[in-house]
Amino acid sequence: MNLALRARPATPRDSEAYHLLELQIACNPADTRRVMPKIRPQHRRILDVGCGAGQTLIASGIGPEVTAIGIDCNAAALGFGRRLDKRIRFVCARGEALPLPSDHFDLVISRVSLPYMRRRAALAEMARCLAPGGDAWLVLHPADRLRRELAGCVKRGEIRKALHRLYVIGNGALASFTGRELPSPVSGRYESFQTEDGIRAELEALGFVDVKVERRAFFVVTARKAPRTTH
Repeated sequence: MNLALRARPATPRDSEAYHLLELQIACNPADTRRVMPKIRPQHRRILDVGCGAGQTLIASGIGPEVTAIGIDCNAAALGFGRRLDKRIRFVCARGEALPLPSDHFDLVISRVSLPYMRRRAALAEMARCLAPGGDAWLVLHPADRLRRELAGCVKRGEIRKALHRLYVIGNGALASFTGRELPSPVSGRYESFQTEDGIRAELEALGFVDVKVERRAFFVVTARKAPRTTH
């Protein structure tokens, strides 16, 4: 996703322009907004949860021997992605209920999509689909970003946007302290923020090891699903 802005496009034409801009950012190593996963030789089956139009997969330049699947609940974005790249298999589904086999993928990625899902359910599904020893790569946004946005909304008198950010901050705090998440009372959709300690604890509870967090304007989390032990 575009790490500078994630606004909801108003029209199909706006949506396509939005996805093309994200693809341009993902393809340009000189763009400071660009954040990309490292695709290693052992990553033969890759899953992108919340893929949009598949910008991250397309920009990764994956070879023909790699199976790449993009999951998103936005059918229009997936349709546009199919026109952009025929090699990627796009599936319309929610991250909290992936219609995919367990212990299958070598790499699961999710770039600024997890905050817009029921976080714990989506993380559990990613863990289920990832093969033992497989890698996870997540890009998340922290609470301080939301506080800055809230202050800006208040300053500009954008009350509805300010109230939404208060919901996101409150929902993120609720999830961190109790594990519960609530939908927005206005849209019915879920959104929250993550903390470094919180996401680390959640991943470790799901059986991930080697959890690392790199802090930027957003933060990048990498982890590995623990290999099976032999007796």
